[in-house]
Amino acid sequence: MVTCLSLIFRDFNINEISGWTIILLIAFVLMVLYEMYWIRYFKSAKTMKDMYSSLLGVPVAGATLPVCAFCLLSIYGRSPFLFVATIIWEWRILKVVIFNI
Repeated sequence: MVTCLSLIFRDFNINEISGWTIILLIAFVLMVLYEMYWIRYFKSAKTMKDMYSSLLGVPVAGATLPVCAFCLLSIYGRSPFLFVATIIWEWRILKVVIFNI
């Protein structure tokens, strides 16, 4: 649902350079870190320890980084639908990571 909403709405492009652009830039950096996490994971032994590892102090980087990036993207695009979908996505991740459900 998060991916569909981010593709449907067109408010996520840079229209003008402003303070809001910083939010988009931070979201971009978080997604680059997420890609770095996957590169590091595929170069490792691929154990559960590697899957749940942190990256630059971000705990459970494989789950935390994209959620934070999409939260920032929803704020930048002023999309409450994407924000709610991201919070639901995070809750589903937390249930698996923390509560092992």
